[in-house]
Amino acid sequence: MAQVNLGGARSPNHLGVFKNHETDWVFKRTLEFMNEKAAEIGECLYAARRINEQQGDSWIAEWADLAKKVRLLAEESLHNGHLVSARESFLRAANYYRTAEYGCAPDHPRFHELWKNSVDCFHQACPLFTPPIEIITVPFEGRQLPGYFWRPDHSSITRPTFIAAGGNDSSGEEVFLSAGFGARRRGFNFFTFEYPGHRGAVHLYPDCVKRPDLEVPFSAAIDYLEKLPGVDERIALAGFSYGGYVVSRVAIHEKRLHAVIPNSPLVDLPKAVLGGILGPLVKGVPGSMLDKVIDIKTRKSPLMRSLLYYSKWTWGYDTFREEFESDSFLQHVISADLDKISCPALALVGKDEGKEMIRQAQEFFDAISSKNKKIHVFSLEKDGSNDHCQLDNISRAHQVSFDWLGELFQYSYSNAP
Repeated sequence: MAQVNLGGARSPNHLGVFKNHETDWVFKRTLEFMNEKAAEIGECLYAARRINEQQGDSWIAEWADLAKKVRLLAEESLHNGHLVSARESFLRAANYYRTAEYGCAPDHPRFHELWKNSVDCFHQACPLFTPPIEIITVPFEGRQLPGYFWRPDHSSITRPTFIAAGGNDSSGEEVFLSAGFGARRRGFNFFTFEYPGHRGAVHLYPDCVKRPDLEVPFSAAIDYLEKLPGVDERIALAGFSYGGYVVSRVAIHEKRLHAVIPNSPLVDLPKAVLGGILGPLVKGVPGSMLDKVIDIKTRKSPLMRSLLYYSKWTWGYDTFREEFESDSFLQHVISADLDKISCPALALVGKDEGKEMIRQAQEFFDAISSKNKKIHVFSLEKDGSNDHCQLDNISRAHQVSFDWLGELFQYSYSNAP
C-alpha cells in the first residue's frame, strides 16, 4: 500500500531522516526546541538511527531510553550543584519523554507513565530558573487543571501577559517550550494551562474531554490569572493548531482580551479535519467503514496511527464515526460569529499548510470586526518557514508575534537575558 500523508497542517518538505513523512515530521517537531536547550542534534540522530519506523514500539523504546539517560545526567548535575546543566538536561529529558509518549495510543501500557515522566522532568527544571517557573493549577468544575506562570523578573512592575493555548496533541510542557521562553526574553509574563481536551487535562481526568464552549474554562483561567502578581489588563491570547480554533472561539466571548493570535485560525473544524487534514484518509469513506479504513491505512505509519487514536480519545469516543458525527465535533464552527471579535488580531498561517488552512485563515481575517488586524503567511522564501505553527523556525514566529504585540502595547523590555 502506498504511503498516505495528511492533507494539511504539514509542510510537504521532508528532512529525510525517516522515509515516512509523518514520522519525519514528528522528528522535526522534537528538534524544534534545540533553540531552547530542550533537544540536541547528536542525541536525536543517535536515537533516530536506531528506530525501525514501521514498528511503533521501536520509536517509543528508543526515545524513552534516551530520555532516561539524559534524566540521569540531569540528576547527577543537580546533585553536584551544577544548576544550569541540570535544568538544561531536565528540559531535554522532558522533551524526549514527550516524544516517546507521542508514539503511544491511549491503550498502550506506557502511555501514562511516559507522559508523567515528561511532566516530572519539566517540573524538576522549573525551580532552577531565575525567577522560578511557577507550577499552578486552575480550579474548574471540581478539577485542578495544571499549568505554568512565569514572570520575567522579581520586580513589582506590572506587565503584559502572553497566554498560550496548545493544540490537539501538544502537551503543556511543549506549549511552554514553544512560547514561554520567547515571551520571557521580551519581558512578558507567560501563562498557560491544560484546558479540557488538552493532553495533561485528559491524562489526569479522562472525562475532561474537548468541548465546543471553551470560552468557559478560559474565563475561569483569566479569573485566576488576574489575581497573580505583576499582571495588568494587557492580556494577549495565542493558540497553536487546534488552539487556533480555541482562541478564536474565546475571543468571540471574552472581552478582557487585548489581543488574539490564532496560529492558524480555524473557523470550521469539521471542514478543516475531514476536508483538509484527514482528507486523504477519509474522503468518500462511509461512516460505517471509517474505523476499518483508518486502521488499514495507518498500519505502516505508527505515529499517524497513534495521533489519530489519541485524538479520538480526547473527544471521549470509542470510534472515529462517533467522534466525527458527535454534536461536540460538529459544533466546532464559529464562522457566523467572527464579527464579534473586535480586539486587535494577528492571524498566522504557513504557506504550505494546505488549501483549507489558508482559506480559513483568510476567512477569519476578512470576517472579524477588529480595526487593528493583520495576517501573516509564512513562506520559506520570505521567512525561512512554511510549516504548521512554524515548527521549522520558531525564532521567526516569535519575531513576528512579539514585535507586533510590542508595538500594539507600546512595550519594550530593557533587561532581556
